[in-house]
Amino acid sequence: MNTTRSYQNQTRLALPEKKLTEANMKLSGSHLTFYQQLLNVVPESQLITDPFKTLVYSTDASFYRLQPKFIVVVEDEAQIQSVLRIAYDLNVPVCFRAAGTSLSGQAITDSVLIKLSDNWQHLEVLDNGQSIKMQCGVLGSQANAALAKYSSILGPMPASIDAASVGGMAINNAAGMNSLDTYGQMTDAKFIFANGNELDTKLVKSNEQSRIDFLQQNKILVNGITELVSYVKSNPILVNTIKQKYRIKNTTGYNLRALVEFDDIVDVISHLMIGSEGTLGFISHITHKTVAVSPFKSVSLIVLNSLADAGIAVQRLKSIQTKQQALIGAAELIDYLALKAICNEPGMPKSLQTLTCDSVALLVQVEANGFDQLMQSVHLVSEQLANLDLASPIQFSQDKLQIQQYWQMRKAIFPAVGANRPAGTTALIEDVAFPIERLPEALVDLHSLLTRYEYSDAVIYGHALDGNLHFIFSQAFATQQQIDRYEAFMRDVVNLVVDKYQGSLKAEHGTGRNMAPFVEQEWGPLLYDVMKRIKSLFDDRGILNPDVMITKDQRLFIKNIKPLIAGNELIDKCIECGFCERQCPSKNITFTPRQRIVGQREIMAQEHNLMSVADKTVRLKNLQSTKKTYEYQGIDTCAGCGLCETSCPVGINTGDLIRQQRRLQHQSSPTRNITTNALATLMANQFGFITNVARLGIAMNSLLKKSTTLSRWLSLPTLPSVEKLSNITNTVKMANGQHSSISKKVVLFPSCISRVFGATKPEQLNKESEKQSQSQTEAFVSILNKAGYEVVIPKNVDQQCCGLPFKSKGFPNQATEKTAQLIKELTSASDQGRWPIVMDTSQCFEQLLEGFHKSEHSQSGENLALNKPEFDISDPLSFLHDNVLPKLKIVPKTKPVTFHLTCAARRGQKDALALAILKSCAENVTIPADITCCGFAGDKGFSVPELNASALKALKPQVSHCHSGYSTSRTCEIGLTTHSGILYQSIVYLMDEVSE
Repeated sequence: MNTTRSYQNQTRLALPEKKLTEANMKLSGSHLTFYQQLLNVVPESQLITDPFKTLVYSTDASFYRLQPKFIVVVEDEAQIQSVLRIAYDLNVPVCFRAAGTSLSGQAITDSVLIKLSDNWQHLEVLDNGQSIKMQCGVLGSQANAALAKYSSILGPMPASIDAASVGGMAINNAAGMNSLDTYGQMTDAKFIFANGNELDTKLVKSNEQSRIDFLQQNKILVNGITELVSYVKSNPILVNTIKQKYRIKNTTGYNLRALVEFDDIVDVISHLMIGSEGTLGFISHITHKTVAVSPFKSVSLIVLNSLADAGIAVQRLKSIQTKQQALIGAAELIDYLALKAICNEPGMPKSLQTLTCDSVALLVQVEANGFDQLMQSVHLVSEQLANLDLASPIQFSQDKLQIQQYWQMRKAIFPAVGANRPAGTTALIEDVAFPIERLPEALVDLHSLLTRYEYSDAVIYGHALDGNLHFIFSQAFATQQQIDRYEAFMRDVVNLVVDKYQGSLKAEHGTGRNMAPFVEQEWGPLLYDVMKRIKSLFDDRGILNPDVMITKDQRLFIKNIKPLIAGNELIDKCIECGFCERQCPSKNITFTPRQRIVGQREIMAQEHNLMSVADKTVRLKNLQSTKKTYEYQGIDTCAGCGLCETSCPVGINTGDLIRQQRRLQHQSSPTRNITTNALATLMANQFGFITNVARLGIAMNSLLKKSTTLSRWLSLPTLPSVEKLSNITNTVKMANGQHSSISKKVVLFPSCISRVFGATKPEQLNKESEKQSQSQTEAFVSILNKAGYEVVIPKNVDQQCCGLPFKSKGFPNQATEKTAQLIKELTSASDQGRWPIVMDTSQCFEQLLEGFHKSEHSQSGENLALNKPEFDISDPLSFLHDNVLPKLKIVPKTKPVTFHLTCAARRGQKDALALAILKSCAENVTIPADITCCGFAGDKGFSVPELNASALKALKPQVSHCHSGYSTSRTCEIGLTTHSGILYQSIVYLMDEVSE
């Protein structure tokens, strides 16, 4: 699928992008000229002008908002160079955007936003995992996944590493709990400057002619930076100041240590780029040294009775680390309110239930290459802290589950605080660092300052070994009084950190708009002048990210505050961090979960404004246009898979929002509400008839011409044959007849999709495996029989449905009724829970389980709340792994296979079970990287096939060598087959094929 199409208005319902004369009437002056000239170097489809889309696409994780005049999506280096050259010639300010996870306002603009497409994600592992080369759009999680088999990881470990791009991490010089940042880990990189010139450091340093060319083409920059190096190095006071400032973490202002740590001008320039926040140029690709993962680890949650003692403990741990007496991988400080918020997390000590308001903890991880070395380090740490005021004795654990639970708890701090903030407020995260020798008193002062400004919900935690503290607090900006309080507080924070403790205002979150007004106060006028000179040398026209890093506006940090519209409890907790986006199947075609929430908030704001003005005509027209755009971009192309919830710090499932919106669409008028609900009820009551209609449609598929409208819905090249109800019942009867001596029974529920789609068509089969021509139910029954089970199919099975199709379409009442009906049939089929029940599709299991545990009643008054111990209900992977696999005699398949974990199985954390089954059944297993939800989403693969195509764009190259593919959802398998070039079927086919 053409990536450029991702940013068009693809909907059949909404109008296409308007031409220049209509769409850009609001553009004027240099912005209009810029747009016109861009049409010569990028397709118009990559220029986003619609005001609603520019708002949605430009929102980042910070609490600031600026809306660009338009957005240009760039596909490659040639385009970024062309765009920058035109911007440079016209003096048009631009800002770069990758993942948009930055917190300090460095990725927003009111001019032109340059947004990366999904084409910037190539990576290459080098030197057997000792280094890795990555394009700027690669996510940190993608890099670490590629390095996993080498037992290596990236050096930088920010909390946002799963969602942040390595380009963003580099341009902000992000670090994390281990203190390693891009500045120290980078070996080479390629940069593009404001005027379009480039610097490939590896090429320039290895090829003399390339060096000569670079120096010649960039004389002003090279000569100016050379002069600055000489100026700084000739002044011992400046050199000493720079060295002192970087004794602790510091991302405030430009990376001045580059001026004193390198002699080669190429090294100086390249390291000045790191942490420059897009104000000096663009990072195209970067190569990192990696870090070996220590094989032995031990963790302890050490609780002390005072902040001061916690500071002393950190000093002692730092001393141990500095003297290399022990490898302390992390020492995370967690204050009382943070501990209180997470005390009920799994695996937490019972002692956390009896904390006092003075309690504070250190989560300490000790690492080693050998067990004896680990034990020595554990003993040393315990001995050094034993005489402090401890709330309980120090206990270290090597248990992997316990270690995992401790770190999950650490990650849960932000969600716990953010989720409890008042609606309409922002959860602000500040990021400072103090010298370790003054940490005890600084901790007390910081806590006192938060108390004085009545931030009663504020928590303090952070990477203690670096003196790096984060503090989170809720802040509203609705009134001038609230803004004034924040301004006064931040100015006092600056005075405390800079003037009293000579700390850094930004340890790892970047300067941004939040701290730009205070850079001079932290660094002093002489070194601030050096920074201004650096900016002018790299960007003499000031077009790159104006006001970020260097600004004349001393009140910039309280301007352009993002409004967080409250009024929908499903999304009020959202902080727009973007952690959800990497999981979303529509991320490269329409809106992401974050963008859907931003869009819904904008609609709520427009509806509110509509009620408060006299002349509503224009605003009503804008609202109607916004809703029409949102209908396709937000609602129609949402898979509703819920994977966003698994990455969301505050546990939001955006699918719930979209299902709510679909329900509201049905209720948009009394007539429509009655009609749609009546139709949904009719379909629910006549589900067997609907199933037969679907079968008829599949049967007619081969007769349809591809030019017809129906072909969009039904004509897929990989559509299977039709399944008949008689095939299902006859299969079971035949199988049971052959195994009449079997005493164990299992209830198998074939989903409605499995009952519609039958065996794979002959032309789709691998000739070596003709046995695969059987239907999925036949294959499932076969392996259940092999494992010693007699199979029971519920009565009236063709009338049954778990309710998920109705739920996803916005008909919750009908969904609840169908779930209740199915539970009743399964109760009967299982002899009141005597026999286990297995669903053949992961999604149906999830929906059914929800029905079993609901405490509410259906419309008919039937109680759906049944106790799980009385009913043994399993998803396909769990039952196959626990009850079938151990009983089969297997000869593993030698040819390579691949597997797709469905969204429901992913949410249920069934990946380990799936992998265990696959490794038992096949010698060569491939799990494709970066494939989350397949985007088929029930019927979306038929109605919105571009969603399925976009979600699986990266699949085919990864699995082309595989003989066959497997999953646990019939519709997912259709889409996977279509876009992979190999046949995907249920995992039961593989198990049946390789078992005797």
